[in-house]
Amino acid sequence: MANATYTEGCRKAKLNRTTFYKWLKIPEFKTELDRQRDEVASEAFGILSQSLTKAVETLAGLLDNKDDRLKRLAAKDVIDFIVRHKENEDFDKRLTIIEERLSEQK
Repeated sequence: MANATYTEGCRKAKLNRTTFYKWLKIPEFKTELDRQRDEVASEAFGILSQSLTKAVETLAGLLDNKDDRLKRLAAKDVIDFIVRHKENEDFDKRLTIIEERLSEQK
């Protein structure tokens, strides 16, 4: 089971924090810890992804709600998500151009 902090994980594993931090200095240990952390994050993301369509449909459905305040909040969320997505796309394009120019200079 994943823990929010190293301290919490050490406590649950009944492991001395000093020992854990010594282990972190061992490259193989750190690599394996990072691999397992990535695996946990990937599994969690997979679970969230399975609910994405339902979440989007729920949010979009709120746009038809009779409560004007709720409709406004839902509309704002939809707009904010789209704007953020567009900003991320633009950032990715700019970063790709920069990376290409840097690789050409080598």
